[in-house]
Amino acid sequence: MLGLGDGMPAFERTVVHSRPDQFAVILFHPAEGIRHVVEVQLGSADADQMDRAVRHMEEERARLPLIPHRAAVAAERIPEDVLAAARQAGLPLDVVELRIEPSGELASVRGELVHVHRPEPDTTDGAPEPTH
Repeated sequence: MLGLGDGMPAFERTVVHSRPDQFAVILFHPAEGIRHVVEVQLGSADADQMDRAVRHMEEERARLPLIPHRAAVAAERIPEDVLAAARQAGLPLDVVELRIEPSGELASVRGELVHVHRPEPDTTDGAPEPTH
């Protein structure tokens, strides 16, 4: 769902927010050694959700600085302005659109990755550019 590669991530914990339609999930992918902070919001994603995801990722990164972290936002609808902002972010921020299918008293949730942050490869060797 989150571009997590081979294998399944391990669930660490859920972080409950004050609003009932928002929560975060912390996952750890042992094969890749990456922790994922996923901010989930029912309904449409918004800029506040992206801010929470990045802020929460930074808090988790401060707690466990030796482990790489990625942030993701997941919502039922991803408006164009949120997608554009995610594309402009210089952070590891993924965007997932949720598909919720009710089935009796339960619901099936499936996510479609609509944006994956891919960092630009570093083509410099750290040396200053030559001047002529």
